Amino acid sequence: MRIVTIVAWLTLSAAESLGALEYRAVTIEPSRRLTFRVSELERVTAASGRCVEEGMDLEEPETFWLEASCSGVRTTFAWKKGGTRVHVMACAEDSKRTPELVKLRQKVQADLKPYKAVTACVRGGQVQLWGWALSPAERDKLAAIAKKHGEAVANHVELIGNDEQ
Repeated sequence: MRIVTIVAWLTLSAAESLGALEYRAVTIEPSRRLTFRVSELERVTAASGRCVEEGMDLEEPETFWLEASCSGVRTTFAWKKGGTRVHVMACAEDSKRTPELVKLRQKVQADLKPYKAVTACVRGGQVQLWGWALSPAERDKLAAIAKKHGEAVANHVELIGNDEQ
């Protein structure tokens, strides 16, 4: 019984709790799986993209997973009871990444630490920023981060609630 409790605790602690977040962006390394906990989770669905699969964890309540099968970007909705949702954008990295690009991604990701709705990942021979800016001021800060790291960084961040690109 004690071993079962320890295994359950380790499994739950491996899942990232999304708490009160409405928007989250993550990077998934090739052939990896990430798990998330969302209170009152009812179901998960995909909105767009390819190469990332999602599903409910049948053994852990209020938990879902994302898994990368190839390089791509996908938005997943974690639907809560009552109809609200958490948006999770997953960027699956290229399986062939240079050490230099991985190092650059790590530097950029360090600058993005305060921005949970944006992530950096290696795709197409460059580091790409994916996710959502929560305000025009935040969008400008994220653009400055991309510019700071040079031409090897492409900015694909979208402003929430605005149709302009």
